Amino acid sequence: MSEFPASFSPIQLHNRLNRPVWVGFKLARRGSRHLVILSAGAESGAKFSKNFETFVGQIVREFKLDPEQTDFVELRQDVVESTGGANGIGVAGEAYNWFHWHAQWVGSAPMECKADPVTSEAARNYLEEVLTRSNAAA
Repeated sequence: MSEFPASFSPIQLHNRLNRPVWVGFKLARRGSRHLVILSAGAESGAKFSKNFETFVGQIVREFKLDPEQTDFVELRQDVVESTGGANGIGVAGEAYNWFHWHAQWVGSAPMECKADPVTSEAARNYLEEVLTRSNAAA
């Protein structure tokens, strides 16, 4: 569970195979809208591309969120290696990639889910700010 940024709360969800997995979770509110930021970390059973519908359905029901008033964003952390170190030794770092998930909702059940990369610099800056804020509810 240590692979999540410090501002995330780890929560246990069940993947599409009904196996328990840990997911990094952060809930923020802006006006009447909610922002849910999720991260699978290194948990292979928690990949959002295969489990998004299952995970957000559980989150919407557990936290009693209105899916029409909630935005879901995934934070993917990629390990980046460069050979810029001394004597050609690789230097490892982390890169963040943000994905905004969209779904058609039928009650609390998401359908036709897809993710788009967040490319706007303003949106990325906002998400980074929310990520570092400690006053979000969890």
